[in-house]
Amino acid sequence: MPKSNQKIPLRALEEAAEWLLKLQDAPLSKLEQQTFLDWQQANADNQAAWEKAQRLMHGMAQMPKDIARPILNRADDEGRRLAIGKLALLLAAGPTIWGGSKLVESQQWSADYRTTKGGFSSVTLPDGSIVKLNTATAFDIQFNPTHRLLTLREGEIEIVTAPVNSKQFGPFLVTTQEGRLIPLGTRFTVRQHQEMTHLAVIEGRVKATPEHTKQSQNNIIEAGQEVSFSRYQLHARKTLTPESTAWLQRMLAVHKMPLSTFINEVSRYRLGLLRVSPKLAALPISGSFPTTNTDTILTMLSHTYPLTVSRHLGGYWVTLEAS
Repeated sequence: MPKSNQKIPLRALEEAAEWLLKLQDAPLSKLEQQTFLDWQQANADNQAAWEKAQRLMHGMAQMPKDIARPILNRADDEGRRLAIGKLALLLAAGPTIWGGSKLVESQQWSADYRTTKGGFSSVTLPDGSIVKLNTATAFDIQFNPTHRLLTLREGEIEIVTAPVNSKQFGPFLVTTQEGRLIPLGTRFTVRQHQEMTHLAVIEGRVKATPEHTKQSQNNIIEAGQEVSFSRYQLHARKTLTPESTAWLQRMLAVHKMPLSTFINEVSRYRLGLLRVSPKLAALPISGSFPTTNTDTILTMLSHTYPLTVSRHLGGYWVTLEAS
């Protein structure tokens, strides 16, 4: 019986992924059934890989169909190889990845408005306000005569509020996990970090109120300022930098950012796993990079800095190592 902590070779994981796709395509013939059984019984690695595959299938069955279907869709030729790589990555990563959050976009599927990882969108709300959504973003709205409420679940948005003279809509409010924002005729961006909200005001003013603080006269963020806040306090406001709004031009702009932090940012736009050698974690990265193509970002890094990019599982598992 394979041990639960057994390290399974990529070869076995890829073969298990191949069988998963075959089972999705059509019922197995008698010959294929015997071949499948022989493969499982050939060695402990295959048994362990298939056990993981069965757990993955069970997890997929619990997901909404519009999430599970793209992962298990039938693919031909090169597309099929990428699908096998993707499934093998899910198997290698384990339940903390495929049963968790980012890879299956668990926060996004039921939201009123959303983008997938690597996506970008612009929507016009019922009052005429315009919202741009960055990668892996989700929000809900509730518009009625008393308020216009936008609740950011995750990700990053830009809001350009529309002037409303009608009694049809009330004041515009934005809530995040950390507090509430009241725009005062404005254009601004909001990003939901883990246990932190980041606000950047491009035009006008925004009143920012953390959830567990009293009302304050010093919580008005002016145009050209940015600030982060937790549920308990506003942190020191800073002058707005171009890096904070570069995503609106589909760019990732950084200045002397540690490579490990930079790769975390790139991961927001890329399916799969990106890993950095500890030797390179503190390497400072500067420049502007296109978020529309993360492979281009990796190529730019390898041409500019002393590192090599190693791709595995059809590009779904990437490691950056010192050259």
